[in-house]
Amino acid sequence: MRSKLWLLLLVTLAGCSSQQNGANSAKNHLYAVGYAPISLQNPADHQQKLLHAMRASKMDAYRELTEQLGGVMSSSSSTMNSNILQDGTVINSSRGIVRGAKVVNSYPDGDMYITELELDLNVYEKLRRGK
Repeated sequence: MRSKLWLLLLVTLAGCSSQQNGANSAKNHLYAVGYAPISLQNPADHQQKLLHAMRASKMDAYRELTEQLGGVMSSSSSTMNSNILQDGTVINSSRGIVRGAKVVNSYPDGDMYITELELDLNVYEKLRRGK
């Protein structure tokens, strides 16, 4: 009975150890997911729609990585007349270069095409510095 308890304890501790190592490695990585609807793409042919959605979802994922790395610039304005809000606009933009990102998964899910990217920040810094 005691040997089973020790075995259970060792398995539990090993699981905790691998979770902590996973958490530490995740600190040095950024993840981004991009989405694109397949049916709304312009070509009439389904295969062309799929190719366009694949590309659009990848571009969306890179946009998200750019926002994570460089931030988002936002500007907004509102118009009031007699203390009644008439109009409001918000404009967001992001600009930057992403180096070293990897596509870790790319797949259709229903009518959406999804692309998942991963960026190792250590690799990104090396590439950014030209080393």
